[in-house]
Amino acid sequence: MCKRTFTALLLCAALLLTVLLAACKAEEEDSGSSAVSAGPAVSGEGLDEYHDAAGKYWPSYSDEQRDEIIGGRTEVRVLVYNNVKQSTYYSEEIEPELYPNTDAKLNEAVTERNNYVAQQLGVEVKAVPVDDVLATMRQEMLVPSDTFDIAMPFLNACAVLAQENAFYDLREFEQEGILDLSAPWYDQNANASISIENRSYFTVSDMSIMQKIVSFSVTYNPELLATKFPDLDLFQTVVDGEWTLDRMLELGRSFAGDADGNGTMDYTDEWGLVSSQGDAIQFYLASGETLCAKDENDDPIISIGGARSLSVSQKILETLQQKDWVILYQDILAQGVPASEGSNTALRIFGDGRALFRISAFSAIKKLRAYDVEYAVVPMPLADSTQTEYYTPCSAVYAYGIGIPSSLSEEDARFAAYMMDVLSAGGKEYIATAYYDQILKNKDALSDTSREVDILDLIFENVVYDVGYIYGFSGLSTMHTTLMANDSTDISSHLESIRGQVNQKIEEVIAQFRK
Repeated sequence: MCKRTFTALLLCAALLLTVLLAACKAEEEDSGSSAVSAGPAVSGEGLDEYHDAAGKYWPSYSDEQRDEIIGGRTEVRVLVYNNVKQSTYYSEEIEPELYPNTDAKLNEAVTERNNYVAQQLGVEVKAVPVDDVLATMRQEMLVPSDTFDIAMPFLNACAVLAQENAFYDLREFEQEGILDLSAPWYDQNANASISIENRSYFTVSDMSIMQKIVSFSVTYNPELLATKFPDLDLFQTVVDGEWTLDRMLELGRSFAGDADGNGTMDYTDEWGLVSSQGDAIQFYLASGETLCAKDENDDPIISIGGARSLSVSQKILETLQQKDWVILYQDILAQGVPASEGSNTALRIFGDGRALFRISAFSAIKKLRAYDVEYAVVPMPLADSTQTEYYTPCSAVYAYGIGIPSSLSEEDARFAAYMMDVLSAGGKEYIATAYYDQILKNKDALSDTSREVDILDLIFENVVYDVGYIYGFSGLSTMHTTLMANDSTDISSHLESIRGQVNQKIEEVIAQFRK
């Protein structure tokens, strides 16, 4: 045996011995102690600043501060919506097993996240479910109760609370290195839109999955589509950039008809599209246009009013007001269906196979499981052939924002901010993955891995927000809905009629944030 070969063998043997000794030591440590784990290595010893030594998403950049921040605390409490008033948009992602109809995979993921946090930090994660988070936050401002550390109101409620000084500015904690809003568990499109005057009083993160649940897409019936267009591959139409509002209208109109032959089109008949007056703004945001942009000071400015934004708006309004192919939720109510049954009736039209398309948040997908209907999803359509990118609007009405209540002391607020960061990272590691991969892709079969592009990836890769939609600004966010309710398409005149009050409100908010 040559000297070089012998040396190599010695080195391999030494390496093997080192690995075995390390494994034995780890086994002894695991079996010899029941104490809380010391947790991930300090920054620099993990994979990077956004992962721990085990390779899991974790804010390792703040590990050196964590003992001082946590102190003797053993519990973090998150204020969330319960299912008393919110039959659909209640929180299931903070504490598991609160509701019997929560998907098992989601309960498992929440349990895994919470167990990992408890293992690493010795902190238990608790939900504080209430009927109305906005009302509870306002009460907390008047009479502090010290019953929660973090709050998760809906985004438009967050905007109201931010103007009432109900939240800490998250940028303060970022400057202290307690959190990093550019971390991968925060929605960067949301952060860019939400901030005003470079202040972020709330954010959107993987601490919640509601921003995914209330993102919009088009649900369609492939089986029904094939009856009249057997050679049409709607997926390929999307990939080829030919999935436009005009194409949707063309296909949908082919399926609308007076099924019972009584001469009246109503909710018992067949339709090309089931929608709502409020969906007009979703079509608009899906066009790539916005209500508000930002100036150089990170302040909102009205952006709707240019040639394309007005023509796109008018086209959307005209298309959705054509009663020969689309039935709106409001039409169903006008036809005598009680408000308590309006949503179920609208869903049933699609679930019974009597509509080709339905504008749906992903929350409706879970409800479609009760029907024996084939369904699939595609992005919201392009406004016209000049648009090159698909955009997915996220509802500001039901997506959760996350904030740190200003009623907390500075010391308690630092703990809350740190735990918000930890729970968001853990949400990305466990909960967002479970919802996306195990529920939407597998349980609801909305993914086709044989394709070169995953349709869900295409939908979720560009979720968009709009500061004008979130803050409302005295009628700006409801402009398209108002025109739909009035059967009007005169977007230009309506915009000019409210421009003064919108600008005044924008200036008031900016002034408030400059204090």
